[in-house]
Amino acid sequence: MNETERTDYTTESGDLERGTSGVQTFEEKITYVAISPDGSIVATFNPYGFFITIKKVATNDETKIRFDRKKFFDKKPPNDIVLGWSLAVSDTINNDIGLVAISCITRKDMNPNGIYEINKYQIALIIVRRYIDHIKNLFVHLFFNSYPFIFYFFSPSYIEKDFDRQFRLSLVSSEGTTKLFKYSFKNRNNTNDININTNDDDNSIYKYRLGGVVGFLKNSKNSSKNVTLVCMNCIKMQKMSIELNELNADTIVLKEDCYILPENLFKELESIECAEFNWKYLLKSRYQEFLMVDTSDYQQIQSIEIYNINTSQLVNVFYRYCKEDDSLISRNHEPGIFAVSTDSRLFAYSYGDNIITIYLMESGLEVVSKKFNNNIYKIKFLEFIEDNEKLFIIEEDKESGVKFHVWLISGCLNDYFPISKKDIELSDDEITTLLKYDDNYHNLTKANGNIIILFDNDKKSCEGQFRVISKIKINKSTFGENNTVTNKKSYEFSTHELEPWNTNNGMKIHGRFLNDKQFLLITGQKSIQLWKSKNQNYENNDDFNNFENSNLVYILIDDNIEHEKASKFQIEDNMITIIIHACKSLAYLYRHTDSINSKEKNQKFVSGITNIIKDFINKYPDYWKLMEIQYPLMAYLIYSRSFSLIKYVLFENAEKLHRPQQKYGSYPCYDNLKLNDDLGLRDNDLRSANDLELALKFCQDQDAVMLAYLLEYYAEHSMGHIGWMINVTKILPGLSKHDYANYVESLYYKPCFGKMKYNLPIKTFDTLSVSQDTLEVYIPLTQLISTDYSTILKYMKYKKIRDDLLPDICMVPLPNFTNYYSKIKGEIVKEEIFRKLIRKLTTSFWWIKVLIPPSYKDLNNKDFSPFLQIKKNKSAFFNIPSMESVIISRWRQTKNYCMIPLIFYILFLTLFSVLSWFYLNDNDKNNNYRLIMVVIFYYSGIYLLTVEIKQMLKYGSKYFTLFNIFDSCSIILGMIVFSLILANTFIKINGIDDESIIFATSVTALILWIEMLLCLRLFSGIAINIYIFGSILEKVLPFFTFMFVLIVGFGHSMFILFGFPSIVDLHPSASNLTGGTPDNPFDTPLDAILSTYNWSTINLGDYNYWPLKLFAFIASIILVLILLNMIIALMNDTFNNAKEDGKFGLLVYRSELIDDYERLNNPFFSESLYNNSPYICYYRDPDLMKKWIKKSQELKDTKLYSWFNESIDKENIIYDDEVQIKAWYKLISDNENQDSPSTPDYIDLDSY
Repeated sequence: MNETERTDYTTESGDLERGTSGVQTFEEKITYVAISPDGSIVATFNPYGFFITIKKVATNDETKIRFDRKKFFDKKPPNDIVLGWSLAVSDTINNDIGLVAISCITRKDMNPNGIYEINKYQIALIIVRRYIDHIKNLFVHLFFNSYPFIFYFFSPSYIEKDFDRQFRLSLVSSEGTTKLFKYSFKNRNNTNDININTNDDDNSIYKYRLGGVVGFLKNSKNSSKNVTLVCMNCIKMQKMSIELNELNADTIVLKEDCYILPENLFKELESIECAEFNWKYLLKSRYQEFLMVDTSDYQQIQSIEIYNINTSQLVNVFYRYCKEDDSLISRNHEPGIFAVSTDSRLFAYSYGDNIITIYLMESGLEVVSKKFNNNIYKIKFLEFIEDNEKLFIIEEDKESGVKFHVWLISGCLNDYFPISKKDIELSDDEITTLLKYDDNYHNLTKANGNIIILFDNDKKSCEGQFRVISKIKINKSTFGENNTVTNKKSYEFSTHELEPWNTNNGMKIHGRFLNDKQFLLITGQKSIQLWKSKNQNYENNDDFNNFENSNLVYILIDDNIEHEKASKFQIEDNMITIIIHACKSLAYLYRHTDSINSKEKNQKFVSGITNIIKDFINKYPDYWKLMEIQYPLMAYLIYSRSFSLIKYVLFENAEKLHRPQQKYGSYPCYDNLKLNDDLGLRDNDLRSANDLELALKFCQDQDAVMLAYLLEYYAEHSMGHIGWMINVTKILPGLSKHDYANYVESLYYKPCFGKMKYNLPIKTFDTLSVSQDTLEVYIPLTQLISTDYSTILKYMKYKKIRDDLLPDICMVPLPNFTNYYSKIKGEIVKEEIFRKLIRKLTTSFWWIKVLIPPSYKDLNNKDFSPFLQIKKNKSAFFNIPSMESVIISRWRQTKNYCMIPLIFYILFLTLFSVLSWFYLNDNDKNNNYRLIMVVIFYYSGIYLLTVEIKQMLKYGSKYFTLFNIFDSCSIILGMIVFSLILANTFIKINGIDDESIIFATSVTALILWIEMLLCLRLFSGIAINIYIFGSILEKVLPFFTFMFVLIVGFGHSMFILFGFPSIVDLHPSASNLTGGTPDNPFDTPLDAILSTYNWSTINLGDYNYWPLKLFAFIASIILVLILLNMIIALMNDTFNNAKEDGKFGLLVYRSELIDDYERLNNPFFSESLYNNSPYICYYRDPDLMKKWIKKSQELKDTKLYSWFNESIDKENIIYDDEVQIKAWYKLISDNENQDSPSTPDYIDLDSY
């Protein structure tokens, strides 16, 4: 019999009457119930009563707050505009104090079509007023400096272009009201046999003008002194951070943030012109800090968005694939039924039919979808209970009655249990309440695994009751030996045969037959084994010949076998225990490989254990999926080097059996399993690791195939959902620096890195592009948009993409690739008042950040984003479309910051040119404006030099590249030369004359202008041309070397020939002597080389020496005709090839700047909205991607693990008697509700 743990409570509720209509209005006297986020506090309230009642669930302590609805409003609103009320109660703060929120909701709060839409001029006025109010708190004069900028961007013509209707509506004042009340359980007195503490003060502690659905969010883990309240209407959401002042517990400090609802949710509510319906829609869409957007009615692929209100970010998008045999029940635009586990790991969803789908929150991947066939008709309610081991289900049957069910989601075979009304002990009144659940949504609520049912027990006495359901105890069968078993005759067996891993071969192990000698239980020193006869039964102990005539159906190998388990066999949680113990045994056998006596016998056990797992997966793939999300089974397979089993799980089953999870520590059973002991690894290292990281740790020789299996599996399935790649993102930095880094290069050419289609329901993007020859990048809007004036400017960049372009939009298959994994110390720590003030001051005086070079974050490399950590192999990384898109996505903000050093350098160069000219031309030393210019010049130089020094200290030897050295030397040279000019103007320096200074100035000016050209690489056109020049120079340098040697050779020979004119009779003709003796062009070696280079300009016709004429003829052919044409042809071909190198150089340069910028501490430009987006998209342009497409096509049939030569195990144990093994599963499950095939031979092992 099932047992239910419940608690009954009774509360007073004034003149309570039950409304007969489906939706509550102000006139109806309805009692509302709310539960705190941790499930410890329950509050009830009736607007026609006199108290708000708050109770502790655990201790039944009670306190009350006086309530007077007449004092709730400043002016009583007409009854026809009030829709209803909303109630919320917080967790206790400081263990004694808490808050209650009550909101009066008007019809306009829940119907956007009934709100007067303000015009564009009013929007501009409201935003400017907000800006003024903001800066007044800091420094009023800043407004006058910034007003032209604000006026330009907030002018009505600009607003009209970009603002949509939702923004306009969000600026309209609400007619509803929300009030905050404080409750306390201090100074309790015992009256009327219950603990009551009445707060006599009926005044609220805070009030604001917004009516909507209210709710408190979970307290922060590192603080019990603050809470967050959310009030949500059909347009926007108000979030209030409430903190008790440490000096005065009666004072609260508030911080308010307002966000508009997600676009798809607003559109859904806008399309429904019914305030009552929208009210109920919002009630069903939010749970704790999660907001669900479910608007895909009547679609084959249904998308569900989940937002985290605490972080204002999209958590994930979940997909529900409707099969042909699924009956699509019309929900009349209502959201689906959902529940989130208390640890926020699992997301359960139902369309409202008889199907429940379980997802992983961190990845968005579907784990399993279970159809309950004839057991359930329509699902109306879901909640995870009892540490998320069970899913509580409320069903509406075909007769519109209420039924209760429990689904065990741990992976055991007998997982479904119907719960009768008698077992759950609900009264007729409570059942009636649940029957009206769709109409009276306020009387059933849940939080942290607790379910609250509010019902009316005695209307005459105006008392209401609520019940808490937190546990449903189910009697599960434990399979094993019964205490009444009399035949316990024991037999001895050889340790060498049945425990080859046992080094103590002298000891005998014992076994006994069970169930009419059909099972043999072996209890050894280091193992417990259960064998099943392949025949009908064993004749005697001599008939047992292990794998020859028996199947191994259970085994646990451990050094510390408990005596009780060895003497009395039991299996709890049926196949869960069997599979976990099998995986543990594989790990044990591998860990003790060196001490095993017989490798052949050991391999038989490995094959037998592997077959237990394979057979279970083959018959019950969905149960394996549920097991794997609760237990880190893949970790055991990786550690034990079970290559064939890993490949079987990943590739030889169409069910997608494995799901990535980011941390082993997030598994609910991690601590109980003692995984670190089983694998012999440190707990701190293992807790934060995952399957890919573990495979990378063991990536040596043939063990590297495990990593290849996982990478191939994730990349293959990621085309359908990006969530498959969450661990690939995390492992890429380490893998790129590993000996098997070639895996990364092969991975880059998988289809997901250039063909992953964008399939999110969000259609609003920020468009980014570097130049005409680069990909167009799109950043989807994945966070809630604040109505703050500064955020509106950012939102204006976002546009909707045309529907005809969406099919060509692809995604970078690495979620959160540019985001930080760990929270940066010092930025998330609670700031003191003084530090907050300093931050505000520096925000206002923005020029302070401009004038002072920023420092670098004091962080380890692993604390930065994976994009910054990854080793960027230039031969592969920058040729991948996805990586190009990542660089483009991060460039805008980096470029904005880099404009500051560029401005300083322009100032430095300009002042050097002007001041050097002034001081070289006159000696006017007392000109004041020149003195100011000199100060600015030196400050600019010091600023630029400080930036270079900080880079030098940060990067060490990596800093010393050609470009960086040139940057530093140009600045130093400019300052030195100008200092010499300045000093020489006032005091003549010995040894330095004006000629030397002028020469040094001219050379410095040339160097500074070259540096200016390098600084302009921030702009794509100039950067590409610079890198084209560099590429051409690099490619023609060998030809120039060849040409130079040839010219030197000819020049040297001519120098020798003309060096002895009298000997070789090399004199000009007599007819040409009238003009004087011609100069010798080959007088010196240098002149000879230069003359040879300019061979076409030399006239040797005056000489009649025939060897010279022959020599000149040969040189003309080689130097003028051949070399000139060769260089023209070479330059033309090189230039065409250098265009691609120019783009390559641009991406490399910008990647380096991004890397440097994101390591800076508190950069000037704040983070934009898209910086927090986990997704990066781009337009798939085949012309720009042809190189990647070509190589991807060449490698499409090549798997990452193709290099591994798989060998078939010598001992491949299989189950010959399939009927008997099916009977074993029937025995271990023993659940009449399972859809498993029936078997003719039912085994009845003793159980209780």
